[in-house]
Amino acid sequence: MESQRNPQIQKVFRTLPLCLHDLRQHALIGYDRNPAHSRMIEMMGVPLTREMFAFRSDSDLAQLAALRAGFGIGASQLGIARQDRNLVPVLHTDLLFSMDVWVAIHPDMRRDRRIRLTFDYLVRELTHYAKTSRHEA
Repeated sequence: MESQRNPQIQKVFRTLPLCLHDLRQHALIGYDRNPAHSRMIEMMGVPLTREMFAFRSDSDLAQLAALRAGFGIGASQLGIARQDRNLVPVLHTDLLFSMDVWVAIHPDMRRDRRIRLTFDYLVRELTHYAKTSRHEA
C-alpha cells in the first residue's frame, strides 16, 4: 500500500487499535455538543463520552481537517477517505455506518428546465458518489 511507505504512517500502523475497546487508549476526533454519531458507536458496545475526544467539533469539515492533520482517529465517509492516500482505515470492518441519501424536488419545479437539469445532475453525481462510498466486504 502506498501510505505504508511513509515512515510516520508506519509508526501509526504499529499502534493501531485492534478492537473497539482499544479506542479508549488513542487520541480520538469527535463531537463537541452533538452526540448523534457517538450513540451509534455506543450501540456497538463502546461507551463514549465527550471528554474522551482529544479534538472536539460538531463540524464534519473540522473533524476531517483534524483527521488529515493527524490529530487522532476519527470517522469519515469512505468516498472521501478513499481520495486521501494518507488516511489509513482503522477498524473499518467493525465500525460501519450507512446513511440514506434522498434528493427531492417539488413537482411544480420539475417543469423549470434549469432546475430539472440541476436536479438530474445532483442525482447522477450523488449516485456515483454513493457507489464509491460502499464498503467492499
